[in-house]
Amino acid sequence: MNLNLFDTYICMHFVSLSFNFFFFLQGCLLVILTLTYPFFPLTHIYTDKSDMSLVGAFVAYQRVILAEHKIMPQMEPVLQKMLERLPRYDTEVSYQYEAHMYHFLIENEIVYGCVSAAKYEVRIVYAYLSQIKDSFKMKFGGGADRYPRPSDLNPSNCNNFSVILGATAKTFNEDPQADKFGKIKEELTNTRQVMLENLDTVVVRGDNINNLCDRTELLREEAQGFHSNSRSLKRTLMWHHIKIVIGVILALAAIGLIIAFMVCGINFKKC
Repeated sequence: MNLNLFDTYICMHFVSLSFNFFFFLQGCLLVILTLTYPFFPLTHIYTDKSDMSLVGAFVAYQRVILAEHKIMPQMEPVLQKMLERLPRYDTEVSYQYEAHMYHFLIENEIVYGCVSAAKYEVRIVYAYLSQIKDSFKMKFGGGADRYPRPSDLNPSNCNNFSVILGATAKTFNEDPQADKFGKIKEELTNTRQVMLENLDTVVVRGDNINNLCDRTELLREEAQGFHSNSRSLKRTLMWHHIKIVIGVILALAAIGLIIAFMVCGINFKKC
């Protein structure tokens, strides 16, 4: 048991070193790209930035758009038809029409939607819509876990939310990857630290694990004994019930025989 724990501990430290080496290579790559930028501009990677951006966004309730940002007039008939066909339950759906993708996040009959280029990553779109949803509920419901009152959901009251729609879309258009990579890196670091701490705790408490294994084995043996005793008790009760039934049958037969003797006589001549 202790040998296996030691091997696991060594493996986890090897994984930790691998993560550190990966981050080191990532830093070196960034330095190389920075130094070579004048010769190989990174802007050449993107052929058309408009092909990978959020075009417009809106919030709607009961097929009425409450607030919108850069929803062009030619998009409105398409949006109205899509709003009519959206499911009433909470879900996430996306539709493609011509060169654009229309994304909808529905919660409590409130529709948070946006229009993006066809090449825009869907997971980034729904991260944007999720942030818009939290901001809308915070502004009009008083908290991210509270819903606005239906009486407050009208265009005149919610129209100023278009500013938040535009500002959040600008953030995601300018650098949609930065926050995601930062969160992934932080989660990997935290996970690695927790795993190393757990391994250290397991090594220190190896004796407790051995005791736990012994107790588990003892409980298993006691469970098997209880199972055997239960089966024996079941068989005993079954035979007891059989004996009672046989006794009742014999008693009824004896009573019937006595009555027959009394009515018909011992030799049954009276019958």
